[in-house]
Amino acid sequence: MIELKNVSFSYEEKQRNQDSIQNMDFYIKEGECIVFCGPSGCGKSTVLRLISGLIPSVYDGTKTGSVLVQGIPIESYTSNMTASTFGMVLQDPRSQFFMNNVLCELSFAGENLGIHKEVILNRIQTLSAQLNITHLLSQDINHLSSGEKQRVAIASAMLLSPSILLLDEPTANLDAASVKELVHLLIDLKKDGITIIISDHRLHPFLPVADRYLFIEDGLLKKEWLADEFSSLSLDAARRYGLRHKEMEQDFPNSSERNELSLENIGFYYKKALPVHVNTCLGLESGKVCFITGENGVGKTTLAKILCGLLKEKSGQVTYKNQRLSRKKRRSLSYFVMQDADYQLYTDSVGNELLLGRKATDAIKARAYKALDLFQLTHLKEKHPAALSGGEKQRLTLACAYCTDAKIIVLDEPTSGLDYHNVKRVATFIQELLSEGRMVAIITHDKVLSGLLS
Repeated sequence: MIELKNVSFSYEEKQRNQDSIQNMDFYIKEGECIVFCGPSGCGKSTVLRLISGLIPSVYDGTKTGSVLVQGIPIESYTSNMTASTFGMVLQDPRSQFFMNNVLCELSFAGENLGIHKEVILNRIQTLSAQLNITHLLSQDINHLSSGEKQRVAIASAMLLSPSILLLDEPTANLDAASVKELVHLLIDLKKDGITIIISDHRLHPFLPVADRYLFIEDGLLKKEWLADEFSSLSLDAARRYGLRHKEMEQDFPNSSERNELSLENIGFYYKKALPVHVNTCLGLESGKVCFITGENGVGKTTLAKILCGLLKEKSGQVTYKNQRLSRKKRRSLSYFVMQDADYQLYTDSVGNELLLGRKATDAIKARAYKALDLFQLTHLKEKHPAALSGGEKQRLTLACAYCTDAKIIVLDEPTSGLDYHNVKRVATFIQELLSEGRMVAIITHDKVLSGLLS
C-alpha cells in the first residue's frame, strides 16, 4: 500500500524545524494501523507529509529516495487522486479550516468534488454522531474549544471515506472520553479496510487498533514493535526511549481547602443562549498548583481568562486575601500561556521574545539565559519564532512565563503534543514557579503531568 525506499529529506532554511529524516525504509500494508512515536521534532510529521504528498507540493526541500502509494510515486498524484485517497488531520486543526461554520466546513470537500448534497448530509450526520459533534454543526468554528476543533477536523478528514487516513497528534487536545470515542471510530474504519497512520505521544490508547509502533529518533527509524510487544514495554524502557507510559499517569489531586485567591459563584456567557459558567468556584494558593479539568468545550479556558482579567465575569466575584480583586488588577498580577503558541509570539528572535516588555537588566538577562537552558532553547536563541516547530514554540511560551514576575501563572494545555522528556521539563518549570511562591493554575487532560507534580 505504502512504501518508503531509502528516503531522506531536509527542509529549506525558511522552513527548517529540525525534523528532517534520513535513509527511511519501511512499508505499510493495506488496512494496517501504524503509530509513529518518538521525541518532539524527530521527524514524525515529516513522514506524514511525505506520504500524503504535502512534500513537495507545500513544503520545499531536498529529497532523495522514493515514496510509493498504491505503487505510484506520490509526485504523480493529481489533486483529485490525492483528495479521494487521503484524509489528513494536521497538528494544528486551525490551519486546515476553510469555512467559519462547522456544517459548511464538513461539507466543503464533498461539494468541491461534486458529491450529491444528500450523500454529504447523510455522511455528516453519521460522523457527527460518532464523534459527538452534532450539537456543534450550527456553530462558528472560531468559537469552539481546541478539543472541539480537533474533532471537527477529524470528521472533515473522513467525510470522503479516504482509503488512507493520516492523523498528526489527534489526541493532543482531547479529553479522555473523546480519545475513547476516536479509538472506537478508528476500529470501525479499520474494519472497513482503511489504512490508518498516526503520529502521537499518547500511545497506549491506540493499542486496541494499532498493528505496529514505529519509533523515530533524530530523523532515523530506530525501532519497531508489534502492538502486543509495545503493550508489554516496561516503564523503565519507555523512559529510556522518552515515551509516555500508562504507569506514569496519576489522577488529579483535589483542590486545597484553604484558598488565598478565590473565584466565587462565577457566571459567564458569550451569548445568553449559551451559558459557559454558572455558579463556578475556583481557589488558588501560593506555592500550590491547581488543576482545571473537564470535558472539551465546558469552559475551562474561559474560566482561566476570567481569572486573568482577560474576560469580565457576568456574576460572582474574584477575591485575593479576602479583598475583591478588580479585572485590571488581575491582569497586572497574572500571565496566561495560551494553548496556541502562535497567538503570543511577537518578536524577531527567541532571545528577544524572552525580553519583550521588560527592561534588559542583568537580572532579567540571567533569568532569560536560565529559561533558555531549562527548555533547551539556547541553540535557537537567534532563530525567528515563526521558524520553530510546534513543540519548540510551546516551550518558548513557557520560557516567557518563567521570565515574568507575575504572581499568578495560568497554563492552558502546556503539555499537549509533548514527549515524556519535555513533559518532565514542564513539570520542573512548574515546580520552580511553586518554589518561588507563585500560584499556578493548569488546564490539562494530562495525567502524566499530574503524576510528575504529585
